Amino acid sequence: MNLEEVIVNALGKVKATNIIAFDTKEKSPFYDEMIIASVSSLRQASAVTTYLKEDVEEAGFKVRSIEGKETGWVIVDCYDILVSVFTEEEREHFNIEKIYLDVPSKAL
Repeated sequence: MNLEEVIVNALGKVKATNIIAFDTKEKSPFYDEMIIASVSSLRQASAVTTYLKEDVEEAGFKVRSIEGKETGWVIVDCYDILVSVFTEEEREHFNIEKIYLDVPSKAL
């Protein structure tokens, strides 16, 4: 499995929804892709950190950092892919997709 597949599978374990991947190769020197997903509770957001870290490392990839473990916006830096997991309320509030309107995207 590639890194994107590992991440999507881990997000599936916490029943994340509305998963979108943005191809940021042309926009960011730091990562090639940004994945955004929604969860319905802080408990799910917290669980994301556990599953992502374990699954990514078990597949042979690395996690650089995790921010916001106990909040409504968790960011997991997997070097080539940056993962942002929002509670539904936080995602609506920040509307981060708006920043990436001109970036190729795909639903996962």
